[in-house]
Amino acid sequence: MGDMSRDWALPKPAPVLELVDAAIARPQEPEAALLSDIQLRVDTGDFCVVAGLQGSGKTVLLEVAAGLQPLLHGHLRLFGEPVTRAEGDSFRSIRRRIGTVFEGGGRLFQRLTVEENVSLPLRYQRDLRIEDVAADIAEVMEVCGIGRLVGIPASRLAKGWQLRVALARALSLKPELLLLDNPFASLDSVHTVWWRTFLLDLVRGHAFFGGVPRTLVVMCDDLRPWVRLGKRFSVVSSGRWRTLGDQAAVLEDTDPTVRALLVEDL
Repeated sequence: MGDMSRDWALPKPAPVLELVDAAIARPQEPEAALLSDIQLRVDTGDFCVVAGLQGSGKTVLLEVAAGLQPLLHGHLRLFGEPVTRAEGDSFRSIRRRIGTVFEGGGRLFQRLTVEENVSLPLRYQRDLRIEDVAADIAEVMEVCGIGRLVGIPASRLAKGWQLRVALARALSLKPELLLLDNPFASLDSVHTVWWRTFLLDLVRGHAFFGGVPRTLVVMCDDLRPWVRLGKRFSVVSSGRWRTLGDQAAVLEDTDPTVRALLVEDL
């Protein structure tokens, strides 16, 4: 019985990402709330999907979750550590554990080549030349299926391939948490199938990460491709946050915004 008591007393691991009573500001109105009452807990190995119509604040929310933008009010914790400002050595060590891919081509440096874009995090964090990280970069580019694009400037790539380059850049430091901003937007069927397969491999344990599952948070404006992929779902609507639950809860939800995000007749 003594052993069982000690087992019950073991503390629950800290969440990878936690937003408590949080609000985010409008980009052009730093004192006005764009989205309020955010309550999000993401545990290790989660696959969380946050859905909302265009303009609802998903991209700003992703920037806040990554520690790139400040909260209007509330609390953000990453890997159990409170984040109060985006500076200092301790925060930089947290940022290395997070990969971020933004919508619309991933915010690449258009004049740089694929290899130069992908190498940036490794070179910056370790103060190395591109030659010093060539083997690491070649590995992650092969994992993302872009090895043949190595010397091509980002500006010459279609959006689907640019997004893969952004993914490779985000994965170059082998992050524990991956934040994705509407990655299926404007992708053709071939790229979409690749992403679906790859993301499932990540949450199950990809060989690139030694078989250890990654934690994913995805923002989207169309729930259809995600409802069979994600584990837990939330929706943002009219400036408010609402937790939906699992896949079954999403499919059964009668809220007009949820039905719209499933592209069904209202």
